Amino acid sequence: MNEQQKILEMIEKGQITAAEGMELLEALTMTKEVATIQAVQTTGNHGYKFFKVKVTSDNNTVNVNINIPIRLLTTIGEIADRMTAVLPPDARKDMESKGIDLSGIDFAKIVEEVISGTLDEPNIVDVEAWDENSQTMIKVRVYVE
Repeated sequence: MNEQQKILEMIEKGQITAAEGMELLEALTMTKEVATIQAVQTTGNHGYKFFKVKVTSDNNTVNVNINIPIRLLTTIGEIADRMTAVLPPDARKDMESKGIDLSGIDFAKIVEEVISGTLDEPNIVDVEAWDENSQTMIKVRVYVE
């Protein structure tokens, strides 16, 4: 018999009033919610400090290094799904021609998992693409550290 049933039986037998039973049920629910939150925090928090984006090329013509503190991701999370809308159409077409489809990535969910500490794998995106113009391999890595 679970705790809720025990409380209901106590009300039925007149051992406690309905109001007291309601208080006990509410306290029981709150206790379970706190336990769930604590379990998520202890099992999911990986202690990530930075959201990082690195773009490099084999011939060093492209080098980008972006480090965003995890605390700022809450703001980014609000606009994350709209990021692809601001991508210039020619850049989007070029990426799609190379097999990179950003429309299938749920950026807001990734940001939410990073902030909550439930992201199991620190590597979010790893892409390598050949750049015909510069005759080099371009590497894009998005990860948390």
